[in-house]
Amino acid sequence: MRKNTVVLDFLKFSIPNKIVFGRTVLSKMSIIALFLKPDVSYETATQIVNKLETHYMSSRGGDHEQVALMHQAEVEFDDIFRKLGYNVDRIADGDEAIILSSGFHLAKQPTPAEKAEFTVEAGDNTGSMWLIRKAVAGASAYIWQFYVGAETPTEELWVFGGSSTQASFQLSGLTSATKVWFRVAAVTKDGMQPFTDAIMKVIP
Repeated sequence: MRKNTVVLDFLKFSIPNKIVFGRTVLSKMSIIALFLKPDVSYETATQIVNKLETHYMSSRGGDHEQVALMHQAEVEFDDIFRKLGYNVDRIADGDEAIILSSGFHLAKQPTPAEKAEFTVEAGDNTGSMWLIRKAVAGASAYIWQFYVGAETPTEELWVFGGSSTQASFQLSGLTSATKVWFRVAAVTKDGMQPFTDAIMKVIP
């Protein structure tokens, strides 16, 4: 029987998901007695997660320097969490429960394809686009917004596109060959949740 090992699947994650993964691993490992003295200190690992998140947020406007700094931080993130993965692998010595409790994943387990939180696809007619949100548990409605323009819109520029009870919505009446930004927020019993990251598409 093959020994259970850690899989470094996070290396293929998108940057937002790497940030979530990093925070999850640190919160889980730091409360496990076996990992009180990890190969990389929790302080150092936390600093790189914060650094990656800061540069990711700053790069969303397209600033080339911030994009370069984000990718540099991603390389540092990958190196640190690779070391932590090897650390868990060594200490767990094949123990499935220890590996999973650390927040890392098992190599023997097939990793499901990472489903995007929000996607935008060509609609059924010219000037229309399908907006598709990964369903949110307990959501009673979804609020869809858009903005026409090449630059990333500031908060006050977003336009209400519609609302739906389903996690998909077809927005029509858009002008072909224009650049349009889209985003969506779910509404739950706790109120309207944060909007997704915006996606820009050229209307077909």
